[in-house]
Amino acid sequence: MIDLNKLKQFTPPSDWIQIQTLEAHTGGEPLRVILSGYPILKGNTILAKRQDIYQNHDWLRTALMWEPRGHKDMYGALLVEPETSSSDAGVVFMHNNGYSTGCGHAIIALTKIIIESEAVPIVEPITEITMDVPSGTINAYAAIEDNKITKIYFENVPSFVQELDASIQVPGIGDIKYDLAYGGAFYAVINIDQLGISLDHKYLDEIILAGKKIKKAISKKIDCKHPINSEMNSLYGTIFVSQADNPQCHSRNICIFADGELDRSPTGTGVCARAAIEFAKGNLELNERLMIESITGSIFTVTIHKSVNMKGKEAIVPQVSGDASMTGSCTFWIDPKDPLKNGFLLQKDYRRKE
Repeated sequence: MIDLNKLKQFTPPSDWIQIQTLEAHTGGEPLRVILSGYPILKGNTILAKRQDIYQNHDWLRTALMWEPRGHKDMYGALLVEPETSSSDAGVVFMHNNGYSTGCGHAIIALTKIIIESEAVPIVEPITEITMDVPSGTINAYAAIEDNKITKIYFENVPSFVQELDASIQVPGIGDIKYDLAYGGAFYAVINIDQLGISLDHKYLDEIILAGKKIKKAISKKIDCKHPINSEMNSLYGTIFVSQADNPQCHSRNICIFADGELDRSPTGTGVCARAAIEFAKGNLELNERLMIESITGSIFTVTIHKSVNMKGKEAIVPQVSGDASMTGSCTFWIDPKDPLKNGFLLQKDYRRKE
């Protein structure tokens, strides 16, 4: 008979890498929070640490995000030292194809994790957590009542519009009208009606393919331009918009980002870009709520806290609220003799159709 206690007490050899994580999701979008196992990163800024990871340790990203430990839609956040003593944490975001500049769903989940684990002093009625991320400094807040979280929200970096009512010819699709805006990352926002399909589960393959094609076409023609930080200057995702199923919501989002990842949440930085678009079009006022649902039915609420000027460009400072749940903790092992230790992906090859 198997001795279960022996299995529970198994200790890997000393040459195996051990990585500790906490697991969560925000509106269905996963977040793997990496607590230990990475080497000490070089650089005094989050952008410098992100560059060090990319150049010298990227195999750890693929080992954790790709199969067999992850999947093509896995998302991660590595906790690092903050840039300044006034911040509580630094965060590097990662996905199937590299590293994000900003991530709202991760900020919401991290806030939930930090509060639930009491990793910072809990203050009623509001506990504030400051995080340094590649796009800048994010202030996150948890409303606390009787030592319980009643609301999570964050104030994002300034968000702005680059193009309104633009159009582009997309191979295999035709002429597409879009808006281009920044909300911590750059997004092209498209009404799904142009494709003759809906934001329904049965069309997800078509939506992923279209998202990749549109992103590729716009990236070839348009240079995304951040007025302050040139490291933000790339198109991150394509957001398809349609009428919401929930009558309380303004609309529904599906965001296709990185290498064909489909966001299960409404996309935190994406709804900030959408708020900037709606504000520029005169459809959203200061402090007016915009509720947006995702493919899972989860909802983010975004409001415009204030408007600002970024080197001559009009921008908004959005606030986003949502909720997250913790799902577990893991200790991953990497056997140096494992031929698949760096991870792999098995997925439909959408690129063949582009």
